[in-house]
Amino acid sequence: MTEAAALHVDPANAEQARAWDGDEGAYWAGNAGQFDRAVAAYHERFLAAAVIGCADRVLDIGCGTGQTTRDAARAAADGVALGVDLSGQMIALARRLAAGQGIANARFEQADAQIHPFPAASFDVAISRTGTMFFADPAAAFANIARALRPGGLAGLARTRTQRVDPGADRRAGRRT
Repeated sequence: MTEAAALHVDPANAEQARAWDGDEGAYWAGNAGQFDRAVAAYHERFLAAAVIGCADRVLDIGCGTGQTTRDAARAAADGVALGVDLSGQMIALARRLAAGQGIANARFEQADAQIHPFPAASFDVAISRTGTMFFADPAAAFANIARALRPGGLAGLARTRTQRVDPGADRRAGRRT
């Protein structure tokens, strides 16, 4: 059994937690290389847009198997990167990969970012490659993440071409949807 029994999860995320800490998480952990290659085309641009400084404290939401957390830790060589995810299997793999690559300033916790008690104003940058699309209550989750950012902190969130931040934006701009 994984840490799921001790994992504090918002009731709205209970089904997500069961899936990601069960078969879904095991599948993604077992195919981590394939999933990382699938997003390789924008990975470097994503990290560059996050503007991670050498001494920054970085929070990676929905870190999965930790590629973005490890790369953030490399960029924040004098800082730290914390990756959080609902999946115990992916967190375990992320820890093994970081240790195997000698990345001592990358940490990983199994947590529900929507309600996890992150220390207030303790991160300079928050990133998420794909994890934020799974929030059951985005407003609560982003409020919790914002509370964890220091004043003036930066949030860098990736989205795929098939996701829209504002579905009405295309229509207002005269584009067909």
